[in-house]
Amino acid sequence: MCIRQLKFFTTACLTFPFCPQTFVVNLEMMWTWALWMFPLLCKFGLAALPAKPENISCVYYYRKNLTCTWSPGKETSYTQYTAKRTYAFGKKHDNCTTSSSTSENRASCSFFLPRITIPDNYTIEVEAENGDGVIKSDMTCWRLEDIAKTEPPEIFSVKPVLGIKRMIRIEWIKPELAPVSSDLKYALRFRTVNSTSWMEVNFAKNRKDTNQTTPYGAAGFYRVCRSSAMCGQGVKVLDDWSQEKMGMTEKKATPCGLELWRVLKPTEVDGRRPVRLLWKKARGAPVLEKTLGYNIWYFPENNTNLTETVNTTNQQLELHLGGESYWVSMISYNSLGKSPVTTLRIPAIQEKSFRCIEVMQACLAEDQLVVKWQSSALDVNTWMIEWFPDMDSEHPTLSWESVSQATNWTIQQDKLKPFWCYNISVYPMLHDKVGEPYSIQAYAKEGIPSKGPETKVENIGVKTVTITWKEIPKSERKGIICNYTIFYQAEGGKGFSKTVNSSILQYGLESLKRKTSYTVRVMASTSAGGINGTSINFKTLSFSVFEIILITSLIGGGLLILIILTVAYGLKKPNKLTHLCWPSVPNPAESSIATWHGDDFKDKLNLKESDDSVNTEDRILKPCSTPSDKLVIDKSVVNFGNVLQEMFTDEARTGQENNLGGEKNETLGQCP
Repeated sequence: MCIRQLKFFTTACLTFPFCPQTFVVNLEMMWTWALWMFPLLCKFGLAALPAKPENISCVYYYRKNLTCTWSPGKETSYTQYTAKRTYAFGKKHDNCTTSSSTSENRASCSFFLPRITIPDNYTIEVEAENGDGVIKSDMTCWRLEDIAKTEPPEIFSVKPVLGIKRMIRIEWIKPELAPVSSDLKYALRFRTVNSTSWMEVNFAKNRKDTNQTTPYGAAGFYRVCRSSAMCGQGVKVLDDWSQEKMGMTEKKATPCGLELWRVLKPTEVDGRRPVRLLWKKARGAPVLEKTLGYNIWYFPENNTNLTETVNTTNQQLELHLGGESYWVSMISYNSLGKSPVTTLRIPAIQEKSFRCIEVMQACLAEDQLVVKWQSSALDVNTWMIEWFPDMDSEHPTLSWESVSQATNWTIQQDKLKPFWCYNISVYPMLHDKVGEPYSIQAYAKEGIPSKGPETKVENIGVKTVTITWKEIPKSERKGIICNYTIFYQAEGGKGFSKTVNSSILQYGLESLKRKTSYTVRVMASTSAGGINGTSINFKTLSFSVFEIILITSLIGGGLLILIILTVAYGLKKPNKLTHLCWPSVPNPAESSIATWHGDDFKDKLNLKESDDSVNTEDRILKPCSTPSDKLVIDKSVVNFGNVLQEMFTDEARTGQENNLGGEKNETLGQCP
């Protein structure tokens, strides 16, 4: 209700600083303005906008709807709320409208399938509108996978476990709308009837299980249980606690039995043998049962008087035993009592183990690794399986499990590391004896090796070469190498390939071209694919070693034959060989060349000697001495070029053919 007190005057004098004139407003004009402004002033005085929506909260009820709620504040009139949503990662938007009044306050709104997809990011804004105006809330953002929720599981049975005291078995039904594609993680709470404190346990169950069954035990007789479930992979689906259910255990329980195993190590220098004992709770033992310690005693099989006892709180123990066979016994104990005795026989060093496993193989089936084997001993129905990663560490983590009444063993892939090689061994067990193991290697998941093999070239020939490579280290294989492929190609030619099995680490290439450059690389392959090693280049030879030896032998043989023939010829005709090798040199002292033209020749020689400017040392005949007669030749000045020129000039002039008296032509040899 708007109440205004108005005072009017018959005249009003309004004075403005910038206008010196005085205006007089008459009474009629004032009443006209007052009647026109009065409804408008009352309207503004009575207007009340809706309260701003706050505390917006959204929940995605898995496979049902998305519901958002908010705090509307105090409302005085009819108000309509509109929740505005953007989805599909901001590409689409829609609205959800609801209404409320003073008698019915509905501050929530829901979006339904099929316009809800996961994963997705939503923005939610709430708009409140009444007759007086509109007001909007703050913008809120939501990741759909973080706000997903399903209905709680339903507990339908809480019963005692017969034969095992102080333990109950809880059975429940998996939520119907829980994601089918993921395993569920459960949280279980329980307490005694008279207690106010809850004990909580978290664990996972397989996605294929519909009715879940889990045994639990603790310190009370009566239990009030309730459980909750959430998705373990992908979508983080949460839910509320189920309704409580009551059950009762039997009166008293003792610790459950143990499973005992051993790892035999090589004998030491002093003849003693290290034996590592491993143990764990028997299958089906309560999860919450706390063990305080273990008592272990052992003695030689033929002498119980040499019993030794050890107390420990660890899960393993290393003993140093003699060469004979031993018996090892142990128990666990807690505040309720002692467990049944577990015994194991350690064979003697010289004892031979029986063998019955003929073949074993491992394969992948869905999300499990399956190991199967065949046995020739029908009376063996218990087996011990060992597995550990094939690593270079001195003490790898060893896991073990017993199997009865079956010749196969399965393990979930998520319990093994992908791309790791595992050594798996199966031991046959007959009564108190352990047979010879059968071992294989397997991968839970294979991949392409991290790098290719290192390659090198050896024994390069004319048309052949040997390619060798090294094994890829175990840590980089990521799978079992099934084969190697050798790729080679001549420079500018066609490429070829050869495939060999994984046991071969070298291969000889043949039928190559002589004196040709080649490129070669080796690819290692697993079931997931292959990877190439580094490429290397080589060039074939022009001649092989055999060809070089053959050519050398032929040349050397020919020379040897020639020498032999020469020696034989020399022995047969020594004078001819001497004449050929060491021919006779004419004696200049006995030469008749100086008497060919008598006095005329001598005059010309004297005339030529006086006119010739050549060095006299080049025209002087140096004396030569022979070892036979030691002749000394006087110096003679003879110019053989002029002599010959003169001789041919005279013959041309006379036209006569002169015979030089039938004397033997002799040549002056050069003296050293």
